[in-house]
Amino acid sequence: MHLKRPYIVLRTTRREFLTATMLPAICGAAAVSAADPTDDAIARIKPLFTKKKPPLPGDWLADHKESGQSYAQFRATTARPAIDLFSTLRIVPIGPLTEGQATVLEVVRDFLTPFFGLALALDAPVRLAEIPANAQRVADSFGRRQLLTTHLLNEVLMKRRRAKDAAVLGITAFDLWPGAGWNFVFGQASLTHRVGVWSMARNGDADGRREMLRLCAFRTAMTAAHETGHMFGMRHCIAYECGMNGSNHVDERDRQPFEFCPECQPKLWWTLRLDPLARSQQLEKVARKHGFDGLAGALSKQTTALRG
Repeated sequence: MHLKRPYIVLRTTRREFLTATMLPAICGAAAVSAADPTDDAIARIKPLFTKKKPPLPGDWLADHKESGQSYAQFRATTARPAIDLFSTLRIVPIGPLTEGQATVLEVVRDFLTPFFGLALALDAPVRLAEIPANAQRVADSFGRRQLLTTHLLNEVLMKRRRAKDAAVLGITAFDLWPGAGWNFVFGQASLTHRVGVWSMARNGDADGRREMLRLCAFRTAMTAAHETGHMFGMRHCIAYECGMNGSNHVDERDRQPFEFCPECQPKLWWTLRLDPLARSQQLEKVARKHGFDGLAGALSKQTTALRG
C-alpha cells in the first residue's frame, strides 16, 4: 500500500521549516459537556502560559496562514477517545545507532511514556542492509547518507503496525529525503495510516560534548512529542507559545516550549484519559533525570498549580 495525503512533511529547502497537513485521526461529532471535568485543570495552568507572540520575519506564522484548533473544536471533530481504540506507541529504530544516539533514543522513550500515557513497544531495529539501494543515496560531498522516507513508510513501518498501535514511530540517525526535488526532510508521516519517521541527524552531535548530547536529546524528544500529537488529530497551535506551534527553522523551534498549552494539553487528557496532575509529575521527574533544568522548572510550576 502506498501512502496518499493527508501526511506531514518536515522539510528543508533554503531554510529549515516544518509543514503539516492535518486530518483528525478519528472524525465525528462529540459535544463538549457544559461541565467538562478538565475545566478546573485548564483554569489552573492557563496563567503559566504565554499567548502566541507575533511572528518574526521567516517564522512559521509569517509564511503560513493557520486557523488553529481549540480544545472545543478538537472534541467536536473527534468521535471517541483514542484510548478506546489504541493502547501502544511502537518505536522502530532504523539503522545502527552510536552510543550517543542510543542515549537520545532512551530519552525519547522516557518522555513519550508519560507524555501520552501509553505503553511503548520497542521493535527490533531495521538493518541498513534491508533497505534497497534505490531507497538510499549519498547526498553531498561530505558523504551524508540519506534514506527515502516513502520507502520507510510504505514498505517498512506499515508492516510493523499492530491493531492496538496508536502510531508507529520510526527513528533514525540517518538523514532523510522524500523523493525527487528535495534536499532533505526532518521527517514525514501519514496521519491516516498512523506511521511516521523522523531523523535526529540535524538535531546536534549526540556523540559530542555532554551539552550537545543533551541538546540533541531535547530537540529529538520535542519533535517526537509534537509529531505524535499530530497523529492524535491535533493541529498546529496558534493560541499560545506551545509545543504544538508550527516551526519554520531550528531557531524558531528552539524558542518554543516543550510542553503543550491550555488548549492542547486537554486534548491529550481527554482522548487518552490522562490524569493532568499525575502526567505533569511524571514529566517533571523525567526532565530532572535527564538534566533539562528549564523544562523541569516549568513543569514544577505546572505541577504545583494542578495540585492546588
